[in-house]
Amino acid sequence: MDGGSLPPSPDAQVTLSILGLEVRYDAHPALKGVSLEVREGDLWVILGPNGAGKTTLLRTIAKVLKPQSGSVIVDGKSVTDWSVSDLMKRISVVPQGTPFPFSFTVEEVVMMGRTPHLTPLAPLTKRDREAVEWAMTVTDVLSLRDRPFPQLSGGEQRRVLMAKALAQEPKTLLLDEPTANLDLRYQAEVLELIQRLNQEQHLTVISVVHDLNLGAHLGRQFLLMKAGQIVACGDVNYVMNPQVLQQVYEVPVTVSRHPVTGRPVILLTDRRIVASAGIRVHIVCGGGTGVEFLSALVSAGCSVTAGALNRGDTDYETAVLLGVPVVEEEPFTPLSERAVVQTKDWIQKADVVLLTEVPFGWGNIANLQAILESAKGLVITVNPERMAERDFVNGKAVDLLNQIFATKQVATIHSLSDLDRLLTPSGKDGSGG
Repeated sequence: MDGGSLPPSPDAQVTLSILGLEVRYDAHPALKGVSLEVREGDLWVILGPNGAGKTTLLRTIAKVLKPQSGSVIVDGKSVTDWSVSDLMKRISVVPQGTPFPFSFTVEEVVMMGRTPHLTPLAPLTKRDREAVEWAMTVTDVLSLRDRPFPQLSGGEQRRVLMAKALAQEPKTLLLDEPTANLDLRYQAEVLELIQRLNQEQHLTVISVVHDLNLGAHLGRQFLLMKAGQIVACGDVNYVMNPQVLQQVYEVPVTVSRHPVTGRPVILLTDRRIVASAGIRVHIVCGGGTGVEFLSALVSAGCSVTAGALNRGDTDYETAVLLGVPVVEEEPFTPLSERAVVQTKDWIQKADVVLLTEVPFGWGNIANLQAILESAKGLVITVNPERMAERDFVNGKAVDLLNQIFATKQVATIHSLSDLDRLLTPSGKDGSGG
């Protein structure tokens, strides 16, 4: 699964091409046929579990490792044809660790970034000193210039290493887990710095990030790897898909949207649904009551539909993020006849209809009526005993629910963890109703 790539900017030039990389450590394959095109101004985040080949990919781009086959093309020329110093003027690497055991000052560390520009035994030029001063200013470490590097905090050290990399005046910045071992404040500072360098200095950035949520916040383009291969490549919504993440990390995850940024938020859950792939489930939800169920059912391989929902509703946004087809209606308006007809059609085709703890008003009561008129399979209700608390239509919702119980095959659950027994083939018998 490697589609979903973003369309290139019409003005952006290709700065780096990775073509069919194969890298092995002894007999162990570390990269297997990896290809990627990076354009000027891109901000790529590379994700994947331990052993996926993320750092190996960075080291191969930087000419630290030689591939057994394939090539890395930088500015139209293979990295094998660039001298080390000329390649360093184009690509700079910020490693995960802090490789300065001796008490160099901050300014001395940053000056090391000028190495590819220096003439042997010649003193620093005015241009060299200006580049060092600029790099320290941009990364906000100028006030630390005389401080010994080992005495700095983790976040300060990371910014100094960024300054050293910038002093090289590269076109592309390679970062290996830039937020590793940093607390929340320093993580935020480093992420903001990377984004600022990308946007204001027009630096192309390729960064390995271990934390999925930090990666989702940082990047614009995403590469997800497992066992040396690309699993998914594209924008954040395409790559941060619960089915894909569960396949790669082999753990159940829930994906929702950040309330401020709108970016995916990935949460680990120990409540796995082992449903038969392809079970058709239609969810009647709203107001965030369906987020957990939508994510879990998609991750389980069910064929999920949802609605009707008003655009802008939390569950609507989650369904769109997960790629779930949804019957949509205009914001803040009652369900139209068109939306109701489509909802009935999807409910009728579903093997299972899941009714969450959605409140009912005059705007969405037609969803409950649609279940009564159209459901052919099992209807699963979440905490139906509390329907009176969320009935804002003078008892009509309670009445419709009672009719559903009287005429349909109904099962009751109290949480997501109860759902598995009802969706496996042996569990779809209506027990628990």
